[in-house]
Amino acid sequence: MPPMKLEDVLRSVVEDSLAEFRAKIREIEEEGLRRLRDGADELSKQAAIASQSIQRESNALRMRLVSQAMLEARREYLESVEQCVNTIVKEAMDRIPSLKRSGEYRQALRALLREALEVVGSDEVVVECAREDQQQVRELARELGKELGVKIRLSENSLDSVGGVRVIRGDGSMIYDNTVEARLERMREEIRGEIIKRLLSS
Repeated sequence: MPPMKLEDVLRSVVEDSLAEFRAKIREIEEEGLRRLRDGADELSKQAAIASQSIQRESNALRMRLVSQAMLEARREYLESVEQCVNTIVKEAMDRIPSLKRSGEYRQALRALLREALEVVGSDEVVVECAREDQQQVRELARELGKELGVKIRLSENSLDSVGGVRVIRGDGSMIYDNTVEARLERMREEIRGEIIKRLLSS
């Protein structure tokens, strides 16, 4: 069975969260259209009874109102997307404790440690992790140390993290943070792009 990845947890969270935000985006679009219709109706009434000079001013005002409504709708759209990103990140974080109670977390932790070791690319490293993960990380470090030919020392300092590892090159010249928090932060742009893609295709 291939190792479970944090991305798999994230994708399931994305699916669960998008329905609510699709509805919110539709509300924003409908509100924007309503503003445009209301502004256009009012200006049309003014234009019908105005002189040519006033009509030109009304047309200019209409363009400004349309532009303003579009900017406001875009701002609300982007705010909603960002809110969705934050919700997904939080929900993914909230799922980690239950994931830890399953055998899948060990596989995920192994994948995170292996990736960090390969990125750091040193034959001697120090690994930091959350206190509750230390036993599993110690066992995984022995396995991967033999497999990759790396001398791995588990730090006495524990991380304030929900999961994952931070790997430090033996000479201290490089640190690779592969904790759940750091990984989700690096994935924010990918999450944002996925949300926009799903919303546009809905």
